[in-house]
Amino acid sequence: MLAVVLTAGCQVRTAVTVTVEDDGSGTVEVAVGLDAEALGRVPDLDASGVSDGADLVRLVRVDDLTAAGWSVGEVSSPDGEGFVWLQVTKPFGTPGEAQSVLTELTGPDGGLQDLSVSRSASYGQTSYEFSGVADLSGGLESFGDEGLATALDGEPLGEDPADIAQRLGAPLEEMVKLSVDVSLPGGVTDEWSPVLGGAPVDMAAESTVYNRSVLALTVIALVSAVSLVVVLLLRRRTSSSG
Repeated sequence: MLAVVLTAGCQVRTAVTVTVEDDGSGTVEVAVGLDAEALGRVPDLDASGVSDGADLVRLVRVDDLTAAGWSVGEVSSPDGEGFVWLQVTKPFGTPGEAQSVLTELTGPDGGLQDLSVSRSASYGQTSYEFSGVADLSGGLESFGDEGLATALDGEPLGEDPADIAQRLGAPLEEMVKLSVDVSLPGGVTDEWSPVLGGAPVDMAAESTVYNRSVLALTVIALVSAVSLVVVLLLRRRTSSSG
């Protein structure tokens, strides 16, 4: 999906958002935004005479996404910067499922690698972690597909990236932006913005949520135990004095 959209236009933004809930479930959302010029370069797949959001939906093959368990939203109206957005979302029930969903984004050798979510619980607290690597050092080809490359004479995108940049009249890193956002329980959020053609970015975030009721009970139990010991000592002292 990313490869198809990223080769389509002049200003393309992709935002990957991972949201983790207290029980380890959550959602992965991918939002792709195109400015007016980028949208105008999308093929007129429905033969309506204009390139618009309907063509974008056809371009990303919504039926395939739906069959794979992704929910596809409607193309938005232009935002304040003139971008229209298409969002797809897939839920996960456990951290293990999250890793499987995240692998679907670009495949094991794509621009997003080793993405994982973990949750571990101990007495009175639960810890959450997100980690991965955003590696766009391969340029736009980071979003390519090995099968597609074989079918297109070795070009993962169907066209040499240098030719794409020349045809569009600007460096690809200026036209293509990617951000990865994560939200963990406990109010921890983080964001990374790897640069196309830049060095790999290690992504890591963690949070710890404390169970206040369990901790309060622990304190009460400790106080009660100490109080009991004090009472017993006082009784023993009193008995000895008598």
